[in-house]
Amino acid sequence: MSSHDRGRDSMTPLEPDILLPEQRVLPGRQAMQGERLLMLAVLEDALDCYRKCRRSREPATRLLFDETRAWLDSRDRDTLFSFESICEALDIDPDYLRRRLHETSDGGARRRLTDDVDGEGSRRPARRA
Repeated sequence: MSSHDRGRDSMTPLEPDILLPEQRVLPGRQAMQGERLLMLAVLEDALDCYRKCRRSREPATRLLFDETRAWLDSRDRDTLFSFESICEALDIDPDYLRRRLHETSDGGARRRLTDDVDGEGSRRPARRA
């Protein structure tokens, strides 16, 4: 096993992958541009903040986590950069993503963010049906 493979095994479920711009294209879709890339960056930052700050006892970091959690839990669809609006624009199921965040932070089994049909893990949140 290479050192790269060992590093993959020790990742937390919400650890971000590093993607090159050309890797952000899904089959049959155009590359993300402009506002959608900004929305993706906002979502990635929120997930990173949630993951890194959730167990902090420092007041400033705890406040940042609480604000991030409130943003993620909000059902607002009218604001352009609300969690629900961003998920809709990126074709991500917001309820699924919320559920997985809560499962991994509530002491549940540490699993990958999603499982593909063949049982292989995927780091991409489930797409809307």
